[in-house]
Amino acid sequence: MLPSNDGRSATPLPKTCQNCADSKVRCVRNGDDICNRCNRLGKECVDRKARRRFHGFQKDMKIRALESKLDELMRTRQNESISHSPSSPGSVGGLSGDDLVDRRDVIDQGFLTMESAEALLSTFKTQMIPHFPFIVIYSHETAEYLRKEKPFLFLAILSAASFADMPLQRLLGNETKRFIASRMVLNGEVSFDLLQGLLVYLAWSHYFTRPYRFTQFMQLAISLIIELRLDKPPQAKSWKNNLQLKPDHGLKSQFASQPAWSLAEQRAIVGCYYIASTFMVLRQRQFNFSLTPYIENCCKTLYNAAESPYDKYIMHMIQLQRIAEKIDRLSMQHAIELGNPGSASELYVSALKADLEAFRAGFPVDLHKTQPLDMQFHATELFLYQLSLSTIDHHFHGQNPSNHTFKEELLFSALIAAESIVNTFNSLPLGAEIALSNTEWTQMGFAILITNKIITTASSLPGKGAAFSQRKFSWSSTLEHLRMRIQALSSGKLDRNGDRDAFYQFSQHISNFIEWFTRQNALADIPFVGQGMDQNSLPVATMATPELFIQTGVDDFFQFPEDEAFNAALDQILGASPSPCQGLLKL
Repeated sequence: MLPSNDGRSATPLPKTCQNCADSKVRCVRNGDDICNRCNRLGKECVDRKARRRFHGFQKDMKIRALESKLDELMRTRQNESISHSPSSPGSVGGLSGDDLVDRRDVIDQGFLTMESAEALLSTFKTQMIPHFPFIVIYSHETAEYLRKEKPFLFLAILSAASFADMPLQRLLGNETKRFIASRMVLNGEVSFDLLQGLLVYLAWSHYFTRPYRFTQFMQLAISLIIELRLDKPPQAKSWKNNLQLKPDHGLKSQFASQPAWSLAEQRAIVGCYYIASTFMVLRQRQFNFSLTPYIENCCKTLYNAAESPYDKYIMHMIQLQRIAEKIDRLSMQHAIELGNPGSASELYVSALKADLEAFRAGFPVDLHKTQPLDMQFHATELFLYQLSLSTIDHHFHGQNPSNHTFKEELLFSALIAAESIVNTFNSLPLGAEIALSNTEWTQMGFAILITNKIITTASSLPGKGAAFSQRKFSWSSTLEHLRMRIQALSSGKLDRNGDRDAFYQFSQHISNFIEWFTRQNALADIPFVGQGMDQNSLPVATMATPELFIQTGVDDFFQFPEDEAFNAALDQILGASPSPCQGLLKL
């Protein structure tokens, strides 16, 4: 093959000539300039120009990488300039919302001092742990210790306990979310510190900026339980442990010599189940984190160890929650059968009532002395008895009056259980309600919604209808007392986004229910005794309750097609899709 003299020699030439390449045959040379085939056929042997090899999009990728580095440098310079200027309302501590990398903690940034942090930690220990006993701070765990060893738990505690300063609490809540995004989402960190901090954040999530995103954070906590293998004993093995082609005795589990998880870890396991289960039951959401024999064993271990004064109540809380899950399964599958006398559902309800009575009889101390358990017990009662609401429209009318007794007893028991929750709340000292957990506020909201339904619907029923009707007077007054007590909890301050605190939102919910209840009473020519009452003349002992209404899960039992305004309120309270009349009620 003749050498190329036109400058193409710089480009490497292939060994196959153009003629052989076109014919797709092998090009054989014997050291001559012309190949054997072209020589035999008398053709001109022409060099075939080599093609440029394709190395992928390496050049484009390098360009994009350089552009990304330039963008990062630009953002860094912008953040540096912002840090030297006054903070804008949309930023926290002079940092933009896009800044999710590790940085100084809230103490270094000047959000609060270590003295204030120590005071908030003391508030958490004395006022808040009794309402959520699954996170215990030991005596040696000072604020300085937590800041160094458990930074996320430290931040979550400060966020939850700073309810006396709502603007600060909202800032700390935003920092908590950024910490989660940075450490867990971006960096993929898995640690027990993250799990404990998430549980604290979930337990008092109603204090933070909307939207709450409870479901997403709950799933993150469950994923940490799974990644840390806390959902099973340390020495538990699965079929995957034996899938090794070659035995390697050096690859034993790091937990092989650990007999059991620590008490703190076992509390976290049980606490994660408790939060997930209560939310699942009242909001009808599935988390696939069910009660297992191992979780029950953890409860027994904590009860026997009694390392914390509240450990002995954890087992009873889980026992009640197990009953609530049984009721939930009944309500989803057979609630409508309660209208049929002698049905299997009625027998199941009777068995669940017996379980609740056995729990009350077997409890070591008076339930009223343990406020969280007292509220949970009556909320579980209410969850069972309110099943009778689903039978009112379907079976009450047109039945033999002798068949009404069972359902009327359930309705009246539900009303008594709801009032017991209100009375438990009223027994709290003024101001103590601000330490209640999200679960307790949810139980309060559930009680108020059910009471509204029972009083307005069951008053026209035969039998005990008159007894229900008489309670309209006291309930209307209770609602007004409730609104006043919640309104007194609101500080009136605004956060940097111009939003009010959670108690202001609660009081607005109550006001809308008062408006609806007044309208229902007006239709029946019954005056609403709560309107126009002087707040100073209200007896403290009868002042009723606030609550976080957004997690109630009673959609199936609250259908008022004749009242669009009430439906709009319930849509917003229950977290449903906005209705066409959403503008009528600004919750």
